Amino acid sequence: MEPKTETKQKAVDINKPAYVILILAGIYFLIQRNFSEAVIFWGLALVFDPFNTAIPFQKRPVYQQLWLIVHLSITLALIVLDIMRK
Repeated sequence: MEPKTETKQKAVDINKPAYVILILAGIYFLIQRNFSEAVIFWGLALVFDPFNTAIPFQKRPVYQQLWLIVHLSITLALIVLDIMRK
C-alpha cells in the first residue's frame, strides 16, 4: 500500500493578466487623451511585474530589464505630459 501524499494547491499568478489589463486600460485612456488616467494605469501596471519575480532585477535577462525601464520611462513621460497640459 502506498503512503498518501497531500498535494498543495498551486498559487495563482495574477501578475501577467493584471499587467496586460492595466496596460490596455492605459492605452485606451491615451487614445481618449486622458493622460491623468493613463498615468495611473501605466504606473499600477509596474506593480504587477510580468516576469519571474523570484529573480532579482540585476540577474534578469537584458530584454526584461529594458522592457521595465522603457515602461517606467513612458510612465514618467506621461506624468510630465499631464503636468504640462494643466
